[in-house]
Amino acid sequence: MKQINYWEQFMATGKIDDFLAYKNAARDEEQDKEEAEEHSHAGDHRDYGNDYKG
Repeated sequence: MKQINYWEQFMATGKIDDFLAYKNAARDEEQDKEEAEEHSHAGDHRDYGNDYKG
């Protein structure tokens, strides 16, 4: 599948729709990055509570 470079498309056409597509793609990419960072330490925390070491 061909990846669209929305910024270049907007620069070529100057259409508002192309700019909005660029902004949506940038926002989605940022959300994906934040979600990946949010779960980067999943499974590392081992708290048994009340200082219990078993």
